[in-house]
Amino acid sequence: MISDRSREHISQNIPPDAKSNLAMNLGLGVSSWKDGQANATIRLSPEQTESDGSVPFGSLAAIADNNNATANINSANWNDNSILIEVAYQATRVARGTVEVRSFNSAYNELMGISQGVMLDDEGPFGQCQSTSVTVPGRPMLAGHGFESGGLDELPQVDHVSFPWESDLTPAPIDVYLKGGLRLIEGGAIYTSQLDSGWSSGYGSLHGGAIGLLVTRAMRYAAIAMSPANVEQVPISFNINYVRPAMVVPEPIQAVARVVALTTRFCTLEGELILPSGKPASRCRVIHRLVPRD
Repeated sequence: MISDRSREHISQNIPPDAKSNLAMNLGLGVSSWKDGQANATIRLSPEQTESDGSVPFGSLAAIADNNNATANINSANWNDNSILIEVAYQATRVARGTVEVRSFNSAYNELMGISQGVMLDDEGPFGQCQSTSVTVPGRPMLAGHGFESGGLDELPQVDHVSFPWESDLTPAPIDVYLKGGLRLIEGGAIYTSQLDSGWSSGYGSLHGGAIGLLVTRAMRYAAIAMSPANVEQVPISFNINYVRPAMVVPEPIQAVARVVALTTRFCTLEGELILPSGKPASRCRVIHRLVPRD
């Protein structure tokens, strides 16, 4: 495994008239389940990366979310729908190119499942992830969900709106793609966005990978603003708890990040995704390693 590489990324077969472009927005490929192991990949387009071409740390939530959930569901043979309540991952370096996760379930019963996976990119293993799923009996999918049936037919018509970038920090390509707005505050940052149904799961709520991406955008810029100018930010630890669904609505949501500890080697941040109602949809904790620039 130590010398292995990520496998070929196979894009999902999405009809041209599909209303949902979730797979494209998150870079998701075809996933598989064989001999007790779940496998999935993501590969981002150049406009979905950081300025240096690396994979945004929050984008890893999409594949950690999907693949570990697959391991839990298939191992337990659940018939009811399920939700993830916690996703975490740790990395030794930034990821580039195709990212693959290979996951196994470690424990399950009729109500809960726990799984872990190794994360690899074009250079080999760079991290690991784990997730906890719970079953939700009677949770309905939206009618018409699925790429094969033309997308999410019952989602509200919500525009993907742009917000002002109120900072001297240069937005990365992914920020332009998200159309996110940034405002720095004392000790932190606020990242504002309004995403359309192309970022939604089959339940009308934002996919966990989209939530992770938004929260970590605020985290990244809060860390940059608070850290010395002569260091590189290398995110190494991510933990998110989903509190309630973040529904796709025609109102902006805010990712709020705060620096809680800063040393010469590490920056620790906490943050929340705040719904238009003012309630948190998720709570997140991230650690960045600070590396002196050459």
